[in-house]
Amino acid sequence: MSNHNSECFKSSPNSDIKALWQDSNTFTTIQYDQYRNAKQVLKSIQTHHRHRITSELTSQGLVISSGFKYASKVSTSIWSHLQQKLPKNIFNFSRKYLTNTLATRKNLSKWSTSQSSACSFCLQPETLQHIVSSCKLYLEHGRNTWRHDSVLNSIAKAFSTLTDCSLYADLPAFISPSFITGSAFQPDLLIITKENVLYILELTIGFETNIQINSERTASKYYPLQQTLLPSYKQIKFINLSMGALGTIGSSSESFINLLKSLGFNDKVQKHILSNLINITIRSTYFIFCCRNNPWTNPDLLNL
Repeated sequence: MSNHNSECFKSSPNSDIKALWQDSNTFTTIQYDQYRNAKQVLKSIQTHHRHRITSELTSQGLVISSGFKYASKVSTSIWSHLQQKLPKNIFNFSRKYLTNTLATRKNLSKWSTSQSSACSFCLQPETLQHIVSSCKLYLEHGRNTWRHDSVLNSIAKAFSTLTDCSLYADLPAFISPSFITGSAFQPDLLIITKENVLYILELTIGFETNIQINSERTASKYYPLQQTLLPSYKQIKFINLSMGALGTIGSSSESFINLLKSLGFNDKVQKHILSNLINITIRSTYFIFCCRNNPWTNPDLLNL
């Protein structure tokens, strides 16, 4: 590397280029590059960029840090692989979601391209979290319920292939779980095996920073139901499926993966089920974001 080029990299306004110069420069005429190939160079830049976002840019790093901190390791691998197969528009949405750089009214106001940061429906600050999970009027419109039921329907359809189990789901095409639990509780899905083991599954989808909170709240809510039903079953297992709005699955949701194994799904089918529900969550959140300033038209559940 010539001295001229070295100085250009050293004084570059791009912090990633500067970091790369610092890693490779030995202050000798001949440069001994520590990287073996281009892949290592890109990995170094990406790692540095992620660290800089999470440590220096608080609002941009919040989603990333929460997603990595609370996500299940098995599902993270599937999630990362799925990202590479998303259509370009949804991939770009996902990338900007993670860094909180989408064109929310809060961000537009911060960037001085909008005079108001208020949600067009409830007049609260239109942050990313507000759009994908927190707006009370969006909830009343059924936007979040549509995403939830789309994911739940994907799970119920996968479980409907089981021949030795009784399936109940809080969806129009299935028998209601209240048939077993009564009207006081309405879990999302129940499975009763031939061994008289009852699985109670509750799905929650919220902003990434709330994955753990949602999981703990749901577990507390359904504990009394488990105690009430316990005398009627050989065993009761509570499946706490807590997800982020971008498809990340909380580490507390390992019980869902164990459920798939217990029900006899092989590794290939397990990955397909997980990939499908992650994919549906990402795409439905993308659709909710795109419709943020428009009336809700109650679309059919999203199927893949």
